[in-house]
Amino acid sequence: MSDPTNGIFDFQQMNVIRDAHRDWCAEQSIDVDSPVGRDAAIFMFEAYRAGKTTAVELLEACEAFAQERQEHVRLGAPAIESRSI
Repeated sequence: MSDPTNGIFDFQQMNVIRDAHRDWCAEQSIDVDSPVGRDAAIFMFEAYRAGKTTAVELLEACEAFAQERQEHVRLGAPAIESRSI
């Protein structure tokens, strides 16, 4: 097996990450090629590097990450001013 800490994943590791990514996206009704789907894939690579090496661990980590991101969203909140306009 390759050492994922150096950014190199072997075939088996890539399959675990790919399958977990597809499963999570399907559960969330997210297109794997959408911006959110791509963010989830990047997160899963990072989680794998951090020691989450099974599909279940990757799914749990991704779900926790998604829930944490949702906590920072406030629907109906006033717009944030932008200096670019």
